[in-house]
Amino acid sequence: MKAINIKWDTDGHMELLKQLPTEMEIPGDMTDEEEVSDYLSDRTGFCHFGFELVD
Repeated sequence: MKAINIKWDTDGHMELLKQLPTEMEIPGDMTDEEEVSDYLSDRTGFCHFGFELVD
């Protein structure tokens, strides 16, 4: 599974936004969106405003 169209919360810092991925592979054992949300933030150190999941 992959998270796509990740909307990062960088408080308007455009240089940081350019460095963050817009897509991330998600471990296969994660199925809960809240768990995926935590995974994205834990891996990058940034919160987000949302994402889409695709297979």
